[in-house]
Amino acid sequence: MDTKDLNSFLQVCRDGSITKAAKALYITPQGLSKIIINLEQELNIPLFYRTANGLTLTEYGELLMERAKHIISELDEISNYFNNVQNITGQINLASAYGIIAAFSPKFLFDFRQKASNINLKWWEYSDFRAENAIWNGDADCGLIKGPINSEQFDSVLIASYNPMVLIPKAHRLFNKNKISLHDLRDEKIIIENSEFKIHHNFINACKKAGFSPTIVFETTELSLAHKLCQQGFGIAVTVDFAVEDMPIADINAIPFEGDGPKWEVYFVTKKHINKTPTVKFFESYIKEYVRTNIKDHYVSSN
Repeated sequence: MDTKDLNSFLQVCRDGSITKAAKALYITPQGLSKIIINLEQELNIPLFYRTANGLTLTEYGELLMERAKHIISELDEISNYFNNVQNITGQINLASAYGIIAAFSPKFLFDFRQKASNINLKWWEYSDFRAENAIWNGDADCGLIKGPINSEQFDSVLIASYNPMVLIPKAHRLFNKNKISLHDLRDEKIIIENSEFKIHHNFINACKKAGFSPTIVFETTELSLAHKLCQQGFGIAVTVDFAVEDMPIADINAIPFEGDGPKWEVYFVTKKHINKTPTVKFFESYIKEYVRTNIKDHYVSSN
């Protein structure tokens, strides 16, 4: 099976006739019939009901049609991506909130430079709100920003979602839980990133919705410090799944929140009412494709 076979199959789906589809594809009806028969034999399923009035899809054919449309669309997008890369030049100034490049892996930046050597990509990392300010002030063309996003100031596309977690020391009463609810943290000492970071506000707002204000005993700009303070028994640390994977600590249990927990979502952001340049549009497509293919567990489709 190849893309040519799938395109031939989709043409038969549209026309409901081998003869009509063969004419549209500029091949013989016999040749097209052989393609369809080979597909059915390869998949070991019937794709069409043959009747006097033409062809109708079986339930298996319906499933293949939907998957084939998706596959062809994805392949067309990839083809357009590589066809366009040689024709786009310019510079991109990217503002990234701390943590996102680490979550994605810096590989995505270096890969882009290799694939689009005619585009000069520069990037800077800031705390969440400073990254937004860089875009708003025109110092950056676009950004990778954690949500929520101010929709009155920015256009944004959600591309990835990570799981906030709670670090619990081994001797703590919550150590063996599988999930942590916000109510579990009502009387706990919390270590968290400071107010320059959105997880700080997302966590506080989530706690307030749960009916209490959290007791924050230490604020930091570094998740690594939050992890160490938790290990030393100063409190419970709010962190995120990729940081736990990158910085494992002995005698600490990383436990995900239940559904009422804070969010750690990544958006591709541009300033509102500013037309995206071809380079920015191209970089946006690259980011989405990179996350979709390399960080599948965290990818969020914008379709």
